[in-house]
Amino acid sequence: MKKLIPLLLLLCVMLTACGFAGEAYRNYVTAILDTTYHNDYQEYQELTGAATPDADGLYRMEVNALSQAIREAYDIKSDKISEETINSYQQLAETILKKTKYTVRDVVHSEDTYTVVLVLSPVDFWQKSQDNIRKYYYSEFLHKYRTAPTEADADKLEEEYAFRVLEILQADVDTLGYLEPVVYTCQIENNTVSAQDWEQIDQLLLNLP
Repeated sequence: MKKLIPLLLLLCVMLTACGFAGEAYRNYVTAILDTTYHNDYQEYQELTGAATPDADGLYRMEVNALSQAIREAYDIKSDKISEETINSYQQLAETILKKTKYTVRDVVHSEDTYTVVLVLSPVDFWQKSQDNIRKYYYSEFLHKYRTAPTEADADKLEEEYAFRVLEILQADVDTLGYLEPVVYTCQIENNTVSAQDWEQIDQLLLNLP
């Protein structure tokens, strides 16, 4: 799941000369994580001067991407379900994001490079859901779908399927847990963390299929 994060490390640039760049980078990376996953962007705004719409945009982009990933993973046909159901999947994604756990453990300086050490706790969301959804799909939905009298009737069943999958997922999120923590390191070069690193952090933290 790719996302674009504007890296405006103005504060870090200013503090580098004073010897506080390591702490500034720690605060900044934490602020980006808080903004992206928890919709807590006060620190991000203080560090970067970003406007509220820009900060909120990082979170909304993540919500949309996770919601889409969930629907694609379970073959939810978004063009055949209601806007209300899509919004419910958005809300589900928000709930998952708020439960994500991460820590910026350390920032190590070596010559012109800063290495950020993160501890990520992947959610077990996908593992919890698969068996229940597979059971529903084969024991109930598939027969209904195959025996639908018309294509229009089959299309209507897509809404029923999406809603039932949502119910299963919501129940699993209520008891969401975590897999073993993962230590991930990334480099800060030219005052930025690469897009590839952000994507990898996303993959690990959300344990995407």
